[in-house]
Amino acid sequence: MIDDNFRKIAVENHLEGVTKLVEGANWEKTTNKVIVDNLVEKIEQLLDAKVIRQTLVNSRGEVKQRIIIEHD
Repeated sequence: MIDDNFRKIAVENHLEGVTKLVEGANWEKTTNKVIVDNLVEKIEQLLDAKVIRQTLVNSRGEVKQRIIIEHD
């Protein structure tokens, strides 16, 4: 028979494992990128615009992303 102490330890270990899994996965950043991509696509459609995506590298070697929306 499983006693309450064993149950408590099992639940704590499970929660600790799930916490590490969630913290290790960068789901929030990925989800935000999908949302932004969808919004930019909708803006492009609504304005009948042209979207230009650029990757820039400055003199310090820092990489940045730029989204340009051109419309009339």
